[in-house]
Amino acid sequence: MNRTTVLRRKLVYLMILVVMLIPLYLLGQPSGGGGEGGGRLAQLRGKYDIAESDLGEISPASETMKLASLGLRGVAASLLWKKSHDYRVMHEWDRLKATLNNIALLQPHFDKVWEFQAHNLAYNVSTEFDDYRQRYEMVREGTEFLTKGVNQNRKAPRLVWYTGWFYGQKMGMSDEKKQFRRLFSEDEKLHEDLLEEDIAVDSPEARGPTNKPDNWLVGRLWLNRGYDLVESGVQIRRQTPLNFYETGPKWRLKHAEAIESEGVLDERAQNAWQLASTDWKAFGNRSVPTTAAFTIKLGQLDELIRQREDKIDTLEEVAGDAYLKARAKAIEKLDPVQRDALSTPEGERTKSQESIASKAEDSISVDYDSVARATKQSMQLQALQLVEDIKDLDERILKTEGYRKQINYPYWDTLALAEQEERTVRARRLIYEAEKANADAELEKAIGLYEEAFDVWAEIFDDYPILVIDDTAQDLYESLRRYRIAIDSDEMPEDFPLKAFVELMGEYGQVDQDMYEQVRQTQKDLAAKRQAELEAAERLLEEEAAKEEAEKKAAAEEESTDESDAEMKAEDAEVEEVAEPETTEPETTESESEESEEAADETVAEADDEAEMKEDATEPESEAETSDAEPSVEEEAPAGDGATDAPAESDE
Repeated sequence: MNRTTVLRRKLVYLMILVVMLIPLYLLGQPSGGGGEGGGRLAQLRGKYDIAESDLGEISPASETMKLASLGLRGVAASLLWKKSHDYRVMHEWDRLKATLNNIALLQPHFDKVWEFQAHNLAYNVSTEFDDYRQRYEMVREGTEFLTKGVNQNRKAPRLVWYTGWFYGQKMGMSDEKKQFRRLFSEDEKLHEDLLEEDIAVDSPEARGPTNKPDNWLVGRLWLNRGYDLVESGVQIRRQTPLNFYETGPKWRLKHAEAIESEGVLDERAQNAWQLASTDWKAFGNRSVPTTAAFTIKLGQLDELIRQREDKIDTLEEVAGDAYLKARAKAIEKLDPVQRDALSTPEGERTKSQESIASKAEDSISVDYDSVARATKQSMQLQALQLVEDIKDLDERILKTEGYRKQINYPYWDTLALAEQEERTVRARRLIYEAEKANADAELEKAIGLYEEAFDVWAEIFDDYPILVIDDTAQDLYESLRRYRIAIDSDEMPEDFPLKAFVELMGEYGQVDQDMYEQVRQTQKDLAAKRQAELEAAERLLEEEAAKEEAEKKAAAEEESTDESDAEMKAEDAEVEEVAEPETTEPETTESESEESEEAADETVAEADDEAEMKEDATEPESEAETSDAEPSVEEEAPAGDGATDAPAESDE
């Protein structure tokens, strides 16, 4: 090989390199580098919104780290992850933070970097400190790390959601939640940083009853920011839509629970629960994507069931006997007990039969396809359409019920409704004051407050049986234990308002809402039976008392009638005696007639004032007085007009 050949070969290699640079230039030309839209790769990045400026903030340090790794970014990141673990084990916190920052520079758009390391700081590293203030500092470091991740990943709703979840769950549910919530409300530096991130911690939406930022409400604002991001068109990744959307409304509920546990038991607590109920109902009306080809609304289950019943009624009208035969065939497959309960008229069913019939109705499976095939030819097309609609509604109902159970939707809905009532807030306040009095050894006051609270809680459990599965139920049971210690008795009276609750909690350690409702209903039936017996006995006593009273009244009326007759006879005799001098004595002086009138008035007054049995005794006296007065009238009365005036006045 001579020099000419070598030179020729080098020239060929050079030409090949130059030719290869042309497509590389056309593909990798930057978007700001002369050609419109840049090279092909730049155009694709712009089309799919994966350019560095689209993903988040551009970090020169991050780009420098990527270039410096010479294509070995993955290897370098793996080594740094191992180093971060070693530094945590050795408690070298400064080196740990520096290593985490380097990992974030190498992998700024990898969500798990921010999530894992923020969790590492807040949950693992913070527990290494004894002072709760130092623990709070590490929790805050974790939240700040997440905030940086959100800025580096503007289209990562999962990261935004995790930040909101972090503020609520870590600061509001840890063992140091009381101290963390207080420190967060007073952390002005963190509040300023949040304002720079467009989180309005100075708005009423973020402030609690003390007019300071509340960690639950601030977390909710972060979550709402994630919801807005999804509604703008960004897809949810690595998370179910149900879990993604439920957290924001639930943080409202958690806020209301938190302020009540801290002693805020007035209209502020009621207002918090009202807002929480509004948020939860709004969540129930939100369209939630499912694994099927349709979306559902958790709060529209009753409406779906109503629509299904309407479709079935319409199908029964269209199909006629075909539907009735199919239903009868489905009923034949049930147990004899269920068939008997269904055949019993609704008004004649017992409580047990009502429960069995209700479950049997749900288990009846009619073959709607056979119903449509057996329908008349002229109505068959309409029947087929109705069957398809019923099947679609069945699938939607099944999905809705399943999703509601996943997050216990009925419980939170009922809890928000019950807690916003004044009596529930009063019941919690009474328990709170009773516990405080008990701790201060004021036993009489504590016992009175306990008993008043138990009466209210019994009414609440009767109206909202689902609340017996609440955490508050366990706290209430602990209060019941302290109450029994205070009264120095383990026995509960038969009329104790929470007797069913106490028995179930004592036997099983927890209460199932259906079990509680069943036991409560049984006790309610027994109490109603006993009450009916007592009312019957009371009515019998009332009837006997009324009968005796009627007999006494009849006897009294008969005696009164006899006395009235005797009195009338006495009055007639008195009139006759008074009228007798009028005929025998033609003349009477005026003074004597007045004496006679006064004597007659005295006689009538004595007869009215004394008892009926004494009237017979007073009448002879009055007669005697009258007869004694009459001779004087005869002896002394001169002739004149006065004799004619006296009898008239006496009659009056």
